[in-house]
Amino acid sequence: MFHPIELDRWERKDTFQNFMDLDCSYSVTQDLCVTPFHAHVRARGLRFYPAFSWAVLYAVNRHREFRMGLDGEGRPGYYDEIHAEYTVLDRRTGNMDSLNTAYRAAFSEFYAAMSADLERFERDGTRTVSRENSVLLSCVPWFTYTGLSFHMKSNLSFLRPMFVWGRYRRQGEELLMPFTIQAHHAAADGYHCHLLFADLERVLREPENYLK
Repeated sequence: MFHPIELDRWERKDTFQNFMDLDCSYSVTQDLCVTPFHAHVRARGLRFYPAFSWAVLYAVNRHREFRMGLDGEGRPGYYDEIHAEYTVLDRRTGNMDSLNTAYRAAFSEFYAAMSADLERFERDGTRTVSRENSVLLSCVPWFTYTGLSFHMKSNLSFLRPMFVWGRYRRQGEELLMPFTIQAHHAAADGYHCHLLFADLERVLREPENYLK
């Protein structure tokens, strides 16, 4: 469900309007340590992509700032729950496509659903229905990177954040993976990115407590 926000009663009103007027988005890239998470996923014979996608969605759904959108009248608001819209490579054509899987709070349920959607697409190209209340997830497993940003004609009607991660690399005994948040500044500040990173990193450090 979408909940419109009453601007005059919203503590973020001035900040929201200022950054909407500026049409300002930004991206933040940070290396994440995925050593325990990767080991846990591998030991259980799981695919990294759907497992990590759940971890991102878990963090996103804990923060209203990353569940923002605009309704048909252009009013800002937030969704109760956010789902996954994610890129997938069509190996038949070499082109990228996108699928959508509904978020489940239970990791095992989401993992099974996203894995099934991926397997159907890989088998016969079956697509899924897109949802307005979704965030954009993408993985570029072919290379690592130090920075990334998207450049759109206009961000004004696009409050949904994007999340991208690249190929992990070994540094000493750790596996590090670049992870990028792209957000509209009207919806979220750097402080909110810090909170989301903290929740995500907790899952990566303690996967046995979350991937159930």
